[in-house]
Amino acid sequence: MSASSNLLERATTLPGAFQTLVETRPQAEALILYDRKGREERVSLGVLWQRAGAVQASLIDRGLRPGTVVCLVLPTGPELIATYLGAMLAGGIPALLSTPSNRVADPDVFARRVAHVADNSKPHSLFCEPSVAKLFEGSRRKALGDTILLTPEDVAPAFQPREPVVCDGETIATIQYSSGTTGAPKGVLVSHRAVLNNLRSMRDAFEVTEQDVAINWIPLFHDMGLFGAFLLPLLCECKTVLIPTEDFMRDPTVWLRAFERYRGTFGWAPNLAYAICAKRLTDEMIEGIDLSSWRLALNGSEPVLASTVEDFAKRLAPLGFAPEAHSPAWGMAETVALATVKPARELPRSEVLDRTALVAQGVARPTTGEGVSCVSVGRCIPGIAMEIRGDDGRPLPDRRVGQVWLQTNALFHSYHGNSNQTDRAVLQGWLATGDCGYQVEGHLFFVAREKDLIIIGGEKYVPDDIESLINQVEGIRTGCAVAFGVMNEERGTEDLVAVAETRESSPEALEDLRRRVRREVTRVTGLGLRAVVLVPPGGIEKTTSGKLSRSGTRTRYAKELGVA
Repeated sequence: MSASSNLLERATTLPGAFQTLVETRPQAEALILYDRKGREERVSLGVLWQRAGAVQASLIDRGLRPGTVVCLVLPTGPELIATYLGAMLAGGIPALLSTPSNRVADPDVFARRVAHVADNSKPHSLFCEPSVAKLFEGSRRKALGDTILLTPEDVAPAFQPREPVVCDGETIATIQYSSGTTGAPKGVLVSHRAVLNNLRSMRDAFEVTEQDVAINWIPLFHDMGLFGAFLLPLLCECKTVLIPTEDFMRDPTVWLRAFERYRGTFGWAPNLAYAICAKRLTDEMIEGIDLSSWRLALNGSEPVLASTVEDFAKRLAPLGFAPEAHSPAWGMAETVALATVKPARELPRSEVLDRTALVAQGVARPTTGEGVSCVSVGRCIPGIAMEIRGDDGRPLPDRRVGQVWLQTNALFHSYHGNSNQTDRAVLQGWLATGDCGYQVEGHLFFVAREKDLIIIGGEKYVPDDIESLINQVEGIRTGCAVAFGVMNEERGTEDLVAVAETRESSPEALEDLRRRVRREVTRVTGLGLRAVVLVPPGGIEKTTSGKLSRSGTRTRYAKELGVA
């Protein structure tokens, strides 16, 4: 047994835990980077720690004050991880942001996203690659205010590390920002205590040991990536293999080949990734791959589809993948990463519900006929309690649909700069998740997402942002556009659709308007619209208070949108 085998039990802060690892096993691998061409890069704990110390010294020399945010825009790799640790060692609060996407070519759009976060977090510095720093030259620079721009080249190896800034379990460790929004961001502050508690709970729920091997491609700016795909295996002393996200998107087999090469045992992904593997990979592409070591395929960050779970297991069974390995899970940044997961060695649970009983009565009544398919996202992991509550705030019995409330030892600290929103979310120690579901013998069945959020490939998009873009297109009646997600069973994730009012009436003008709406939304968000329904004034449903009704509009134009 290694000297740090009970590392997570003794740890009180993330830098302290990492320092213990370095002191006991400096030459041990911190991670392996593996790409779609089969190349690998192995990075030791000692090398990573030395680089983190140089980042720490650089930030302190540039005036970083404890408790100040440091924004990181770096691709998955040792530089991102060293900078994350270095920021904490200097007393800063790291905020990992998404890197520029190939889907969003307009540099102004990406710059605005970063500027939104900077306006909320007031960061000391933005640590990024030179190509990103270049985006903020000229007129865009003022959007960052007094924020210092730093690149890896600004951190010389000669920088001598300093003593770590003193922190404890209640010190803020990280601020998480939703990666999919284009408007005002919501920063979730989590303490070292909360992070370590959630890591311990995940370790126990997954039954992780030092013999496990984590294989992941999800980006580290995502909470599932940072905490589940990197920090969990690292601090459990597992072999940790990371694949660049873009490599998986270009060639999904790289994930499967990595499981065989390193005898991987667990990995995380949104439902979309499992759907891609189930439907797009040919026999030739996966021939000879051995997945018999894969014991835990965690499926989270977006609604889990029964069809995807079944199709993935069936498609990969010839490669040795066991159906009980597929593990639907559910969580949120407010609980650090995870709240529930399917128990190990059990088959995933799903059921078909009577649609009328579900909608009219809020009762999850199973049916043998057609209905609403629902997948269990498991039981609470250790350290978490759950209640399903009605509109009156009282707990509901099994099979009654209501809002999911959680009590957890990994509760977030607050929303950055928004105490009112924090107070609305946390009541008497319980978190109002805003998500709807029902329980059956302790198993949570997820029914609906947080109000109106659109989730595509695990990324969350605020409909208001997309509607604002549509409203700016000439020919659309201002304030008369709604956007929402509809499930695409084939892709295993949601598609984006929109309904908007216009006074245009000729077929030619309407077709031109649809093209311009699609072009603007894609330009800014990188997302394609499955359908754009243009309706005359008054075509958008509204509530009794005069607000736009997305659900009412969705129902009204279900046929045109191709949804049930």
